[in-house]
Amino acid sequence: MRFFLPLNIVLFLALMTFSQSTAPSVIDEFGSVNCEDYLARMDSVIIQAANNPNAKVFVLVYEGKIRRYIYDRQGRSRTEVVYSEFGLAKAKIRSMKKYLSVRGYGSRNFVFVRAGFREDFTVEIWLVPDGADKPVPRPTFTKIRYRKGKPSGFCLGCCG
Repeated sequence: MRFFLPLNIVLFLALMTFSQSTAPSVIDEFGSVNCEDYLARMDSVIIQAANNPNAKVFVLVYEGKIRRYIYDRQGRSRTEVVYSEFGLAKAKIRSMKKYLSVRGYGSRNFVFVRAGFREDFTVEIWLVPDGADKPVPRPTFTKIRYRKGKPSGFCLGCCG
């Protein structure tokens, strides 16, 4: 009887570890964020990707309304929600790839997907272990309205 309890515990832990390692999981999800928040999130993703070298990181980018941060002369900030410019997802993906190269990581384990449209601009970052199914985009709109202008990346200073 003493032998079966430790054996059951070991089997249970092994099954938990196996089930966790084969299921894709969302490691971050965000919308319109400021530069510092974006850089911190990307650094966290890079660390998780480095800790899981056999896994792929899927980055799903949904176009939608964006939140702009506006600063007045006294340094106070406010936000406003506006339509995005055409090609926003492509600009954000280019920005993420540039930041990965700036950090010396490269995009070897990253898969970037323009995932469609949602009410608000959204980025989902998934960690997908080797052999697991890739995440499926879940857009909520079939099309969106755009405003005039050229889309930009997350941070103009470091990764455009």
